[in-house]
Amino acid sequence: MSTSSESQEQERVPTPERLLLTLFVSGTSPASSRAESRLRDICDRNSPSGYDLKIVDIYEQPEVVFSRGVLAVPTLIKERPPPMRVLIGDFTDEPRVLSALDLHAPPLTGP
Repeated sequence: MSTSSESQEQERVPTPERLLLTLFVSGTSPASSRAESRLRDICDRNSPSGYDLKIVDIYEQPEVVFSRGVLAVPTLIKERPPPMRVLIGDFTDEPRVLSALDLHAPPLTGP
């Protein structure tokens, strides 16, 4: 029998199909804000299994930036499902972002 807290813990554990993403940003800079907004929009529309997005501010967590080898921001690391991918930029090229995340745009529905 599972308790409420056990169910909540299980919900937070990423499944193989669910995207696990880490976005490195530069504080609240306009470029970082736009990148996060675009990324969330793309994932909301195109990730049927959902996604978990961790935001790492390079000023607040420099040790994580160093340990992950991040050299530019915004940088997105797709952790799961494999293969791991790294994408640098503001995510305006949606087909490129979808390809990097192994996602496909939903088919257009016609009249």
